[in-house]
Amino acid sequence: MLRINFTPDDLARTRIAATWGPLGETFCALTTMQQPQGRALFGGWRQRVHSVSAARTHPASALFHEAFLDLFTVTGASASIEEGIEALRAARAEHLHAELVGAAQNHAHYFRSTEQWAGAAWGDIAHDRADRNELLVYLQDSHRAAVAPYWPRILPRLQAEQTSHARTLAEYGVEGMLDRLPPGFRWRSPTLEVGRGKHIRTVELAGRGLLLIPSAFYQTRPMAYTSPTDDQAPVLLFLPVIRSVTDAATLLTTPEGGLDKALSALLGRTRAHTLDAIGDGPCTTGQLAERIRASLPTASEQATVLRRAGLVTTTRHGSAVMHTLTPLGHALLTGQHL
Repeated sequence: MLRINFTPDDLARTRIAATWGPLGETFCALTTMQQPQGRALFGGWRQRVHSVSAARTHPASALFHEAFLDLFTVTGASASIEEGIEALRAARAEHLHAELVGAAQNHAHYFRSTEQWAGAAWGDIAHDRADRNELLVYLQDSHRAAVAPYWPRILPRLQAEQTSHARTLAEYGVEGMLDRLPPGFRWRSPTLEVGRGKHIRTVELAGRGLLLIPSAFYQTRPMAYTSPTDDQAPVLLFLPVIRSVTDAATLLTTPEGGLDKALSALLGRTRAHTLDAIGDGPCTTGQLAERIRASLPTASEQATVLRRAGLVTTTRHGSAVMHTLTPLGHALLTGQHL
């Protein structure tokens, strides 16, 4: 059981986010992929991912066993997989080193001593550039197999979860929201209890506040994530949104080939692929070109056609433009009705 103790300042600083982004969900997916529980919910998804990817067998997967390594607080939230990957690529060595040392101390059964953290699970992503680059490639490949095919359905579900909790927060206050969290969360003022079990871990928020984050793939034992380099950053706590077989069937299935063929017939194969790529998350034209493996002019042309059809919206951010699905584009991509 995890017990999180609040002060009045912590209640004032408690917030609900929509998502930590595609990379955050990839971290969670890599952990859930290795867990024996949840076969009814995640068994089919695990088999599909395993059939097309080395995500579960690559040596780097050891970093994510039982949420071994907390990279959430290193990268921060990100709107796209590319943004998250670049944040991890640019992370300072001392920040990653601190996470690795903390992981060694918190998972002592992996080590003879905490000094053996370097390379104990896999590689030295703090100081070895080649190891870090290999990890980045592994994460991109894992995202492509484990998260991207389902992201167009997952993201609206996470956003709806945030909206629901935010509405409760506005109507009943922070304690009312905490009291109405899903099964598995129990509010006993001033403590939030998560999970069950004889072993109790206690977290003192101590004025930092709590950031609740809905997640489709977070299924590990309850854990609160704190930054090793910023003692004022809020503590992160993930809220699983896949809580039933129905949730899993809704979020962890992809449109059947009939929908894919219909989209290709309607839009053309390249534009259908472009729409699907933008559905992975907002992206610049350069990022879109990488996703569809096309030139910049081709990516720009395809995005323009989709924008004129009302399926994509494009906004300028400095010298770049950002492409995002419209509700119509999302509905078309997922086969939903408006």
